[in-house]
Amino acid sequence: MACVAFNLAAPLVSWAEAGSAVRPTDSVPTWSAVVGMMGAALGLERGDSRLFELARDYALAVDVQQAGRRLEDYHTVQTPKRAASAVTARTRGEELALDLQTSITRREYVAGAVYRIFIVVMAPEPCCSPAFIATALGSPFFPLSAGRRSCLVGNVAAIVVDGELEETLREATHWDARIKLARPHSMIRERRDMPVAPRVFDIRLECMA
Repeated sequence: MACVAFNLAAPLVSWAEAGSAVRPTDSVPTWSAVVGMMGAALGLERGDSRLFELARDYALAVDVQQAGRRLEDYHTVQTPKRAASAVTARTRGEELALDLQTSITRREYVAGAVYRIFIVVMAPEPCCSPAFIATALGSPFFPLSAGRRSCLVGNVAAIVVDGELEETLREATHWDARIKLARPHSMIRERRDMPVAPRVFDIRLECMA
């Protein structure tokens, strides 16, 4: 079975699945983030229906080669209160003259993480071929980022791997339950990171070694 394999390492990554004032991160990439990387490489805009086709036609396996360490970013955001939100501020100076409210947010990141990513074909005729995706990842249309736009990713050295899936994924520490491997897993967890519509995510089952 064919799959696309590539390296993923960045100074900071963030794999948030939910949250508002506090945005925690997982230590393992979300499928939605990896689909977003493929979409950026292919030049797809946010909300393009082809993103959801990619999520359906492929599945994710990950080898966490270096877990990294967690960092928390504390910052404040000022926005107009509801009564003033109808007024459009053209500059920051005009915005400061409005009645503002301050929100405190905390966002988690992982520093120094290193992953080997595998994107496994699930559909008999996927919307994009593995070769096309690998080529796009090597020369992306939009910059690649690891969960957040500020977490830029460099060269991922994407390749297409054709061969026995058990051998290809022998080092995988996490894999989508849609990928049927003979090797045992220690547990299965739910992750709400399956893109099904713009800003709508379904639950995906992930096996853990």
